Amino acid sequence: MFANIWNTVFYRPLLNLMILLYHYLGNNLGLAILGIAVIVRIFLIPLLKKQKESSKKMASLKPELEKLQKKYANNKEKLAEEQVKLYRKIGYNPLGCVGTFLPQLIILSVLIGVIRAVTDSNLEGLYLWVRNLTDVTNGVAINTRFLFWDLTQSYKEVSSEFGKFAIQSIPYIGLSILVGVAQYYTTHFTQKMQGLTPEPKKTPKKKGDEPSTEEMQAAMQKSTMFLLPLMTVFLTISMPAALGWYWLIQSLLLVVQYFSINLDKTKKEIEKIKDKFKKK
Repeated sequence: MFANIWNTVFYRPLLNLMILLYHYLGNNLGLAILGIAVIVRIFLIPLLKKQKESSKKMASLKPELEKLQKKYANNKEKLAEEQVKLYRKIGYNPLGCVGTFLPQLIILSVLIGVIRAVTDSNLEGLYLWVRNLTDVTNGVAINTRFLFWDLTQSYKEVSSEFGKFAIQSIPYIGLSILVGVAQYYTTHFTQKMQGLTPEPKKTPKKKGDEPSTEEMQAAMQKSTMFLLPLMTVFLTISMPAALGWYWLIQSLLLVVQYFSINLDKTKKEIEKIKDKFKKK
């Protein structure tokens, strides 16, 4: 039952959209994936705006949260209770980020299946009208060449055949590294845009003192900034280049999306990241 719902609601619509874009963009799978990425980003605009509003609410709570942390420093249960009351007061949901992350996770999961099906010429889920319109049927070979890559191949597969540092392998490992770099700077950029990079106050600490909430939050975000790109690199090394290409476009489009929502602030944050990069 779940498989039928998954296929009907998610898999088949995305598969048919992929084939339509492939057909109308000159039988180019890379451009079709680019089109999918653009459509997904347009779909996520309302969720991004909601996340932005949620971040503003959280920023407005900072002074009151600091007061609560001082007041209930020795009573963690009471602190948690008062924080929940404060969140409810302004309608802030600490788990609101799940609302933006979950759709992206679903789309990515569906896309992996669609890419595998398309590259294997397994097109059983095509609607009849799409078959008639595009002349693409099950078993028809799809052109998977795009720029430097065969989008069905991964660095792991190519390097096992030609060698880790062979000319044929370099474009694939280059794509994985490029995706990781884009993920790192996009994560840094989005955290800045959402005001989620608190600077912990440098106060003298006694031996045995527990780290403050700001310090723990800053440490977690710093870890996330490095872990997510590394995970992305390792994933794209063993997965088809089509997924790496999609991931790279998604990262770049996220910056474009922030431009459309808040142009001035986006420009400022990009300049800050550029200056930081130059200093390094």
